[in-house]
Amino acid sequence: MGALRRLRAVVCFFLLMLANTADGKPVVYIDGVDPLAYSEDGRQQGLLHELLSELARRVHHSGPISPMPLKRQRVLLQNNPEAIGTLWRLPELEPDYIWWVKLFDASFFMVAAPGSGVDISSINTALDLRVGVILGSPAEMLARRIGFRNIQTSTSAESNARKLALGRIDIWIATPRVLRAAQARLGKSLENPRMGELVGKVGLHLVSAPQFDRREGEKWKTAFESMQKDGSYVSIMKKYDDIP
Repeated sequence: MGALRRLRAVVCFFLLMLANTADGKPVVYIDGVDPLAYSEDGRQQGLLHELLSELARRVHHSGPISPMPLKRQRVLLQNNPEAIGTLWRLPELEPDYIWWVKLFDASFFMVAAPGSGVDISSINTALDLRVGVILGSPAEMLARRIGFRNIQTSTSAESNARKLALGRIDIWIATPRVLRAAQARLGKSLENPRMGELVGKVGLHLVSAPQFDRREGEKWKTAFESMQKDGSYVSIMKKYDDIP
């Protein structure tokens, strides 16, 4: 029965995706990671939701903006020529997409619980530690490229934060923005974490499959440039404590 339910969920998901493309408008996928995109009292919000909502308004896109798990998002954007969305730019992903604009950069750090004694003074001292990352995230790809030997994946930032607070992982690789959001949700159990060495810096871009209509892509690119010029981009970024 469990396998049947999963199959039905997959079928429903792809039927929804096809319905979203039926009107010829691009489907917009964004990272479903708090605080980039999350639901509060049934209302979608977050940094990426605000940025892409404003971009969509400027290109007269009236379709949904859909938060997605990172790994699924990569597949949908690569294989759906009607889709546009956000993706972290890493060398192994570059050939598979058109990279329209960079939305912002993010720095990924090693984070340890305040009471732990693990050595995070350098990456080399941490290679054998239990490392928590979000499945399909740039943190996972950076960790594998660097050579961490005990990588444990989770589907959400909050899951990694809880594991760190409970001692089930030794370190978590995350951005300060995501770390702050997890602290706000967990409260005292993740107060004053220890920040270690920078693991890497990655840019988040607006992307599409190579088959995406280039005239449509240029509209989104122009809309982003207009947001930068009129100050609305900086205004949204300031709300989330990051000024480019």
